[in-house]
Amino acid sequence: MEALIVVDMQKDFCYADGALYAGDHVKSIFEPLAEVIKAARQNNISVIFTQDWHREDDVEFKIWPAHCIAGSEGAEIINELGAEENDYFVKKRRYSAFFGTDLDLTLRELRVTKLYITGVLTNICVLHTAGDAVLRGYEVEVLKDCTAALNDHDFSYAIHHMENVFRIAISSSQDFLGSLASSSARSSNNP
Repeated sequence: MEALIVVDMQKDFCYADGALYAGDHVKSIFEPLAEVIKAARQNNISVIFTQDWHREDDVEFKIWPAHCIAGSEGAEIINELGAEENDYFVKKRRYSAFFGTDLDLTLRELRVTKLYITGVLTNICVLHTAGDAVLRGYEVEVLKDCTAALNDHDFSYAIHHMENVFRIAISSSQDFLGSLASSSARSSNNP
C-alpha cells in the first residue's frame, strides 16, 4: 500500500500574509500538488496532511518567529488543496512528522510500505520527515515539483541530501501521474 504525505501546506507558510511565508515561489507547487492529491484519491492512495501545530510558548520560537499556533487560521491547510474529511491529519510540534505523533501507527494500520512526500519546507520538515521514514523502513519518493524551500540553495541541498544520504527516490508530479496511469492501464488489461 502507498500513502501521499503532504507536509505543512499551511496558510502561515503558503500565503503572503502568513506568519512565516516561504515566498511567492511556493505558489508554483499548488497546482501540481493539487493534481497529485486528486489522482491519489482516485487511486485509493491515502492522503495524509501534516500540520505544524504549536503552543504559543513553543521552544521552536527561539529559532523561528511564532507560526502555526494550534487552532489558528494560519495553521489551516491552504484552500487550494481541498483537504477532505476522509483525509488523515497529523498535528506535529517538531520538524519530523514522526516525532511525538501517531503517524507511524497510522501508516502501519493502513499497511503502507511506500510514501510519496510533498510539501514545505524542502530542507526542514520535508527532509526530516523523509529521513525518519527511511530509517523506519518505508520506501520513500519525493516529488520535487511539489515541494519548496525558502531559496534555491536550500532546495538543492535538501534534494541532494535526501538522494545521496537517505537514498530517497526523487521524481516529479508527472512521474507520479504517469505511473498511476500505466498501473491503471495494466489493471484494466488483466481481468
